[in-house]
Amino acid sequence: KHTHMDLVIIRENEEDLYAGIEHQQTDEVIQCLKLISRPGCEKIIRYAFEYAKQYKRKKVTCFTKDNIMKQTDGLFHAVFDEIGQEYPDIEKEHWIIDIGAAKMADTPEAFDVIVTLNLYGDVISDIAAQIAGSVGLAGSANIGEHAAMFEAIHGSAPRRAGQNMANPSGLLQGAVLMLNHIGQSDVAEKIQNAWLKTLEDGVHTYDIYKEGFSKQKVGTKEFAQAVIERLGQLPQQLTPVKYEQGAALQLKPYVRKPPRKKELIGTDIFVHWPGENPEVLGELVSELSSESLQLSMISNRGIKVWPAGFKETFCTDHWRCRFMAVNQTGISSKQIIMLLEKAVEKNIEVIKTENLYTFEGKAAFSLGQGQ
Repeated sequence: KHTHMDLVIIRENEEDLYAGIEHQQTDEVIQCLKLISRPGCEKIIRYAFEYAKQYKRKKVTCFTKDNIMKQTDGLFHAVFDEIGQEYPDIEKEHWIIDIGAAKMADTPEAFDVIVTLNLYGDVISDIAAQIAGSVGLAGSANIGEHAAMFEAIHGSAPRRAGQNMANPSGLLQGAVLMLNHIGQSDVAEKIQNAWLKTLEDGVHTYDIYKEGFSKQKVGTKEFAQAVIERLGQLPQQLTPVKYEQGAALQLKPYVRKPPRKKELIGTDIFVHWPGENPEVLGELVSELSSESLQLSMISNRGIKVWPAGFKETFCTDHWRCRFMAVNQTGISSKQIIMLLEKAVEKNIEVIKTENLYTFEGKAAFSLGQGQ
């Protein structure tokens, strides 16, 4: 559908929300933890730039949602800017994921290499394949430091098994990625050009077949045979590929940074409370304050509701109560334990706590809307 589209999406695939750490905490609220690590960011972003360098790509684009998730997605964006400085010959840009995905769906030729986090990459890679013509067209590579695995982007398709219908292009593209990864670029090049020639000649499986445009509707086996028959040929309308011969892409190992100065300055305690009036909860929880820790805010689903909240805000039974150190001085874990003991005495159900730290004097936690 987009004849000038030539897009590679490089996605982190071990962390983010895919860590699968979920808990039901109250009758009404379940949480899923989004975990983003510096090693995870550095490895995938460096891979993206090294890939662009090896395959002579001109631009790497970063997709995040760091206007909202300033800590997690903010780290990914910051590492992108940091590592990007090492590649002055490659153009760099950043898009917020929602508008970036919209632009990609409309004008995919505006992008070259996209690097992004796990969930975003999962979504946009299927979108990219579909706007090219079919989700069955794209292959994927899972690259680790010690092993790699290659597959069709859609995974298995059991509902198409044994029917000689499925488009084998995705698996074939996975094989091309594998051949390039292990340094057999000459073989990858021959297969890829034969595949492009097959598509160009109008030999199409059901998912991309279009009456009046396609020349021949074929099944899985027949499509594969058509590719075999075109080995050694080059496409005439689509751009032939030319892969540089060489070894698999090698990355520098991750080197852990020296620890930064870290100071505990407060805690968020999450409370299961079935009431509806934040003012009532504020009075109750304020009784937990001490000379060292003071209640500064209560939020509900991330929206500040005390003090000076809006009565229109709908609240669930899941409340975040933030206690900050008086005069922003450091506190000890023991002071937090004393706070929790008070909560037990007053029958306030604490379902979770999160320590609030500064690193090198900079707040390393979200401030909350309305602050």
